Amino acid sequence: MTDIFQVEVRVMLEGLKIAWARGFHQVEMESDNAFLVDILRNGLAGTNSVVEVRMIHT
Repeated sequence: MTDIFQVEVRVMLEGLKIAWARGFHQVEMESDNAFLVDILRNGLAGTNSVVEVRMIHT
């Protein structure tokens, strides 16, 4: 069973993949998950154990 954090991260990653595939390279995303936003904004994504978080960061 996957926790809600991993689901939200996967949805964000898939949304970015779709946007990038359609040629949008500067994308603004919103999330009500403060923990996820903090991880991405503070540069902690590279050390996160969730693979999708590291992929978003990259």
